[in-house]
Amino acid sequence: MNSLILSSLAAFGRWFMNLWRGSGVYALLMKIYGGISASWKNSTIMTRARSEGSGKSLQKSKTARIMSLPFTLMAFIREKTSGFFERNIAGSFICSWSKTYIHSFMALNTRFFGVMLVSCALAYCAAGGHISKIALIAGIIGAVMCVFNYDIMSFMNPSRAVNIVKSLAGFKELNFDFFDEKRAHDKIRLLLALLVGIVTGAAMSMSLLYGAVVPFALFFMLLVMYAPITGVFLAVFAAPFAPTMALAGICIWTLLSLLIKSVSKADFRWRFDGVGLCVLLFLAVLFVSSVASFAPKASLKVWALYLVFVGFYFVIINTVKTREELYGLLKLLAISGALVALYGIAQYVFGWTTTNSWIDEEMFEDSTMRVYSTLGNPNVLGEYLLLVLPVTAVFMLKFNRKSLAKYAYAAMFLVCAVCLILTQSRGCWIGFVAACVIFVTFYEGKLWGLLPLVLLIIPFIIPETMVDRFMSIGNMEDSSTSYRVFIWLGTLGMMKHYWLGGIGMGEAAFAKVYPFFSYNAIIAPHSHNTFLQLLVEAGIAGLGTFVVMQGVFLKQMSVVYRADDKKNIDSVTALALASGVVAFLVQSMFDYTFYNYRVMAVFFMVLALGMALRHIKVPYEREVRT
Repeated sequence: MNSLILSSLAAFGRWFMNLWRGSGVYALLMKIYGGISASWKNSTIMTRARSEGSGKSLQKSKTARIMSLPFTLMAFIREKTSGFFERNIAGSFICSWSKTYIHSFMALNTRFFGVMLVSCALAYCAAGGHISKIALIAGIIGAVMCVFNYDIMSFMNPSRAVNIVKSLAGFKELNFDFFDEKRAHDKIRLLLALLVGIVTGAAMSMSLLYGAVVPFALFFMLLVMYAPITGVFLAVFAAPFAPTMALAGICIWTLLSLLIKSVSKADFRWRFDGVGLCVLLFLAVLFVSSVASFAPKASLKVWALYLVFVGFYFVIINTVKTREELYGLLKLLAISGALVALYGIAQYVFGWTTTNSWIDEEMFEDSTMRVYSTLGNPNVLGEYLLLVLPVTAVFMLKFNRKSLAKYAYAAMFLVCAVCLILTQSRGCWIGFVAACVIFVTFYEGKLWGLLPLVLLIIPFIIPETMVDRFMSIGNMEDSSTSYRVFIWLGTLGMMKHYWLGGIGMGEAAFAKVYPFFSYNAIIAPHSHNTFLQLLVEAGIAGLGTFVVMQGVFLKQMSVVYRADDKKNIDSVTALALASGVVAFLVQSMFDYTFYNYRVMAVFFMVLALGMALRHIKVPYEREVRT
């Protein structure tokens, strides 16, 4: 019965689409589309986009040579020290023990973890001066595990359940034989487990939570030191979940690991490109504005976080060297975003939202709940989803129809889209529409022929509350709109005096100057507009370098898009990343999108992933095919 209904609906859909495509209205729309498409292809914007060369002008410019001096210095150090590292460090017992700990941990060796549990329980009781019931249970479990000597990870590959999960996540080729069995069974692992267990137990006697983190933190620190790319994977996944300083710690440790690798590997070569040049100039301008700030100490603290998160761009483009690594990171970004969105939907369903401070309750009586998930603010959540949704769409479109991953990513896209609606962030909605327009136009422009049908269907599927909120854009009776407009007016007043060098970065500098220009005595921590904020903080140079950075990035994505068939996954990925960045920049006109440092970090991660694709797909040494 169900199959008959579904097949009938499918048949009706095919009949209706054939009828629509054969209609005069559709033919007229296609003629209009053809004319617009031809005009666009011959426009100044597209002509300049097609003029991209091989990148030699960048490498020859004096500015690039000056700004690339840190990388030149690192290359010089590598030439002098790589032999020393290989002779004296790589073969040291510290490196050997570190690798043993990493592989034993990855293998989930039962005896390794059993010894760790027993020693942890004993150390916890000894440090606390009493026998704990939890420690006793942990000790017994550890003793039982010590009897066996199996690698649990080796049993994961044949598991049907694991294979289903891998297929859904799009990692079907992933296997769990990534550990060295010889090292995982090295006798020294038991001594390492004993030592780590003692330290963990002693730490847990002071704080159960922080103590329990010790063996995992040690594992991740050693793993990232051994393979910096794992730090990038961790940062991309953890960005929306981890506290700001924890994410900063991950980024810093990954950077240190990459620096050590760069001076110890004789074949390591740094990548430096146009976006990277803009990033360095951007950070340099922000540093000058921070030093000359109205609140120098506070501004320099803000700049330090910018240095970590914006500078992580160089970590990503210099660690992601293969398509497998790149698309693994993009999948992880999509999965992480889907989990964030799922939690946001759960907030709405179960009523976990605790405040209505982000909405005018008098104007929207029937719509007072806005979700914020793990990011603490609905607008911030929307900004994050704008970067995730286009990436998710790539895998939804490009996976084979017979693959479970295609439907899994379609579900993720739907979850993220629903969560974006529930944020009720009007600026993010506008940004998402802009992303859709760009993506559809360049991916399959003929789909615009279905626009009249879409416009007819939308009123029946979009909730009235969403329509009311969208139509309220620009309505000064909405306290949210009037609040922003008055802040913009006050910020524009500041710009008349500080447009050249800015007032310095951060809330402290803004709070010292803004009250003298505020309208209606409105207090605000920032200007609620990223472009205005950069201009008022760092002057025209700060805004200029940021805008140029985005222009260079979009041009490089155009290079990748044109390097192959537009339906090729690399071309679609470049289009998706560009669409997400444009959507984010559109929302940046209505909010200060860098106010949340984690979202700022994700934004520059997306730029870096796009440029990593550029380096992989169209290396700078090769002329671009036009």
